[in-house]
Amino acid sequence: MSRIKSLTLGILVGGTAAAVGALLSTPYSGIEVRRKLKEQKQQFQDVSVDLNQKASTVKKEFQSALKEGNTIVKNVAKDVSISLNEWKQTIAPNQQSLQHHLEEIEKSLSSLEKHVQTTQSYNEEIHKKEG
Repeated sequence: MSRIKSLTLGILVGGTAAAVGALLSTPYSGIEVRRKLKEQKQQFQDVSVDLNQKASTVKKEFQSALKEGNTIVKNVAKDVSISLNEWKQTIAPNQQSLQHHLEEIEKSLSSLEKHVQTTQSYNEEIHKKEG
């Protein structure tokens, strides 16, 4: 909105400066100057009304776009949440299966370590007896 206000203020100041400049440097008679001032005043009023209408239209369009954007963001957030929950439910059985397999692997590794230790101890005893 500050741009529109700045533009309106610029037009007002520019129009006023132009009017004062015209009055001070005009070679026309007083009647002619008043007629031209009335014309310029009317033109200025027309431009002012047009700018106000355009500003109002831009404001309404911005508000509409903002409202639509908020709705879209809410819908996307809701869709992402639903998708995430569905994904969690989809991977839950696989997650449990993986956990079970990991436990089995850990048990197998533990058993293998014990077997390796037993084998090493047995080999050490044999080497001691041979040596």
